[in-house]
Amino acid sequence: MSQDSEIQYYHHGRFRVAGGVLPDAITAYQTFGDPKNPVIVFPTCYSGRLDNNGPLGQSYMVGKDKVLDPRKYYVVTFALFSNGESSSPSNTPAPYNGPYFPAVSYEDNIRAQYAVLTQKLGVKKVFCVIGFSMGGQQAYYWPVMYPDFVDRYIPICGSARTSPHNACFLEGPKAALSASKDFQDGHYKSTPQHGIRAFGRAYSAWAYSQAWFAKKGYLYDGKYATLNDFLREDWEAPFLDVWDASDLLTLLKTWQITDVSLIRDGGYLANCLGAIKARGLIMPCKTDLYFTPEDSQGEMKHLTNARLVVINSEWGHMCGGGSNTQDDEFIQAETTAIQYYHHGRFKVAGGVLPDAVTAYQIYGDPNNEKVIVFPTCYGAKLALGSQDYLVGSGKVLDPNKYFIVTFALFCNGESSSPSNTSAPYNGAYFPFVSYEDNIRAQHAVLTKHLGVRKVFCVVGFSMGGQQAYHWPVVFPDFVERFVAICTSARTSPHNQCFLEGPKAAMLASKDFDDGHYQSTPQHGIRAFGRVYCAWAYGQTWFREYKHLMNGEYPDLNSFIRERWEGRYIEFWDANDMIALLKTWQNGDISIVRDEGDYEKALKSIKAKGLIMPSKTDLYFPPEDSAIEVSYLKDAKLHVIPTVWGHVAGGGANPPDVAFISEKIQEFLKAP
Repeated sequence: MSQDSEIQYYHHGRFRVAGGVLPDAITAYQTFGDPKNPVIVFPTCYSGRLDNNGPLGQSYMVGKDKVLDPRKYYVVTFALFSNGESSSPSNTPAPYNGPYFPAVSYEDNIRAQYAVLTQKLGVKKVFCVIGFSMGGQQAYYWPVMYPDFVDRYIPICGSARTSPHNACFLEGPKAALSASKDFQDGHYKSTPQHGIRAFGRAYSAWAYSQAWFAKKGYLYDGKYATLNDFLREDWEAPFLDVWDASDLLTLLKTWQITDVSLIRDGGYLANCLGAIKARGLIMPCKTDLYFTPEDSQGEMKHLTNARLVVINSEWGHMCGGGSNTQDDEFIQAETTAIQYYHHGRFKVAGGVLPDAVTAYQIYGDPNNEKVIVFPTCYGAKLALGSQDYLVGSGKVLDPNKYFIVTFALFCNGESSSPSNTSAPYNGAYFPFVSYEDNIRAQHAVLTKHLGVRKVFCVVGFSMGGQQAYHWPVVFPDFVERFVAICTSARTSPHNQCFLEGPKAAMLASKDFDDGHYQSTPQHGIRAFGRVYCAWAYGQTWFREYKHLMNGEYPDLNSFIRERWEGRYIEFWDANDMIALLKTWQNGDISIVRDEGDYEKALKSIKAKGLIMPSKTDLYFPPEDSAIEVSYLKDAKLHVIPTVWGHVAGGGANPPDVAFISEKIQEFLKAP
């Protein structure tokens, strides 16, 4: 695993904060994994430290096979100001030491973290901010302060505004420490033992539910003999060992003054939350006494792109901080979402994969008999939310109505691919994989692992649509319906020819090295993107200067550089791109069982079909779809009236998404 796990320190120089200024502000942070992977930000919570000393650390979420796996993500953990690692009362020299340390807000912390990411680490986009408790409150702040910088956020046992009750509870431990005989108004010369011990005891009862105490959870299956032992070792000692009293109080003040709406909406929380563009996963605990699920439900009324998942636990607030395995596993299942099925030795069209892996996500109730399969297309990854435009509460593929399974194609970098397969089948030696191979693998996941007996509908766009065509051919009695968007049952000669362009640009580049490159072949990938991009949209789209994206880009070159070069360079491996393109070029349902008789293959499909080409698609033209529908027994054709070309089917343009969703909804409701 590639990782840099040492704590590092970024010096901001003179830095303004809510309560004044820090002459040389310092942010402590750690990085794990490859900077080329999607970036995850994971800030600390109250009593959390990067060194994992004291009550809470970050290691419970970061590591191999954990929620934040450095093999899949580039994880950056940040220490809050006042936690003793970043600038704090305990480590700042006079005149801002101890009780003279200025008040620091979340906004100050986020600005500092943003500086580290952009100025030091060169991060251009954050895939997700995830946090527990005070870390969860920071997760709310990120998409408000930097709306175009963050794709997703996950607050676990946190809120966008500290409620009056929450602020009131914090007054208890604060008073216990401040009033202690050894705190001396923050001018103590040695650790104020009485104050810190009183602080821990005043705090402890709030951290767990009443039911947890009733079941004597504090005894930890015999670890402690009495409640007092638990308090002494779990709530006094961890604070005494590593925490400074002034740090505790200053950080607590950051928590108390939290209100994300003060940043730009004058305290109007509804407006502030309603403006968040990033996709959210809100995870309160059912029994949390200070970040209650009712608060989260209230926030959900205003969030337009978020999902609420309540953690059903008796561990109260601490369920989100790595306190027990059961809650950790639940949180991991909900947050990572992507799961991996190992097929073992698996034959494919071009040979064999010694341990083939299929990546997938599930949404909704597995007991729902209405199962929908939604596989990825070219350029799509589950981790990047490529399927989100159709999947979600209130969307056409609603987990409240259907059990939805999204699959990653072989060669997309998530399922088995040249980039993640060990020798001897790594890189350029990865065998050719067909659509049929993908469908067989997906069928195995559905039947052997998920217990699915029948699929209500397969929905797909582009290469996903070609898979939708393959499903009722490979497994004719397993699929009731299919929706093919901007696609075809067979890759046409013209389509194959267009794909030769970007492929040739990559293969001929000076840094591709026949697939044996040692670093990212920038020239090859950039050339690939430039050859490809003109095909993706209709000519009218370019004539109307839509490539400027309403002022986002000043010119065509900027559009190509960021949308087509940048995204492939950031998220894709060159060999994966070439291998997946070969799957596309060889798409043909008739070779599965009808020996190339295309008409016969289409006529044999028993499933009901909904075929939706784009009027201006240059490589899956509507004329091809019209021919296919003429052979299908039970299919409807609806042409998407758009200038957005091929990408109209992939969520690029909201009016096209609305059109597609309406037609799919009608199709799924029809008898």
